[in-house]
Amino acid sequence: MNYQHRFRVQAPVQAVADFHSYPDAMAAITPPPIFVQVHQAPARVAEGQQMDFTMWLGPLPLRWQARFEDVTPTSFVDRMVQGPMRTWRHRHSFVAIDEHTTDVVDEVEVQPRLHPLWGPVGLGMALNLPVLFAFRQWQTRRLLAQHLESGAALTTVMQAAGQRQRGLTKALAAVVLAVGAVAGLALVQRARQPQQPQPFSRNGTA
Repeated sequence: MNYQHRFRVQAPVQAVADFHSYPDAMAAITPPPIFVQVHQAPARVAEGQQMDFTMWLGPLPLRWQARFEDVTPTSFVDRMVQGPMRTWRHRHSFVAIDEHTTDVVDEVEVQPRLHPLWGPVGLGMALNLPVLFAFRQWQTRRLLAQHLESGAALTTVMQAAGQRQRGLTKALAAVVLAVGAVAGLALVQRARQPQQPQPFSRNGTA
């Protein structure tokens, strides 16, 4: 399966490329209830370097290792070398439209694994790529505008966004757990209630 998404940002190409070169950007632009936990990553995207992280889909952890390839000043590829998919290859390209406008182009090649668990999970992720990239588009525009307007460092903006994402994800998880606990308690109480005998008619039938 191949998927492409393109959107425009009111920011210079260098700022857009810099934004995506930080591993912190991934956590900052990933929508809840998905939570990205980075275990090891280079300070910036570089040829041949790898990023090791866990992508939490609610309570389900997806351990993922990606290698950065074909790195240029305005593009790079992250390719999954270990993880839940059979194939994942994501090319990030940044195209200057003018001095203050850039197009972000995402091209993803994805193939789910033939596996009783990871197959359906991978297929679900592939089918939800439009939702994922719609959020990434909105968040990328918002964070770059915040960076350019405030003058705050990109890392500061991204780390703050990542912390908000984690907080929101944890809050959503707590709500889901609370609802599940209440539903489970209700089922237990219902099961413990004594069964009322059904009335019988004179001929002995119910």
